[in-house]
Amino acid sequence: MILKKLINHLLKRTHSTYNDSIASLQQKGAQIGENVAFIPPISPVIFSSEPYLIKIGDNTTISFEVVFITHDAATRVIRHLPNGNPETVIYGAIEVGKNCFIGARTTILPNVKIGDNTIIGACSLVNRNIPSNVVAAGNPCKVICTLDEYQEKHKKDFLYMVSLPYEEKKEYLTKHFKKNNGGYISK
Repeated sequence: MILKKLINHLLKRTHSTYNDSIASLQQKGAQIGENVAFIPPISPVIFSSEPYLIKIGDNTTISFEVVFITHDAATRVIRHLPNGNPETVIYGAIEVGKNCFIGARTTILPNVKIGDNTIIGACSLVNRNIPSNVVAAGNPCKVICTLDEYQEKHKKDFLYMVSLPYEEKKEYLTKHFKKNNGGYISK
């Protein structure tokens, strides 16, 4: 009973912190659509120093430790050259479309647009535009397949249980992987 109360308290606290973080980013000018999910922890640092140059479409999920970089600080070198100008800088906007998923630890560089219905794999470096309806990954990020090809390839892997409570999900997954992988799951 005490553990359940503690878990509920932490979930409420996390939800409150989560909403405060999104509100803080929006107050700084980030354009964040409806039903956007950030997988915690959320930090203002992920939005660089110019959150007002970032737009994220509706129904998009941003996994943890995704970094949005809206400037090229390497211009600091140019500023200090004999023929350099101390005011030199490069900025660029970032736009993530609707219904996208950006995998954990991805870095998105300035002047990049990611199309609608696009999946970006974990640990990618997105340094160019990525079209709609594709799966892309890598360093540098490149298109791997279309969204239709991804669905076809993984249809046998799909599980339909997103809304299950934690304990039911745990039970379901434990049984599923014991049955399908010969018991390679720890309790």
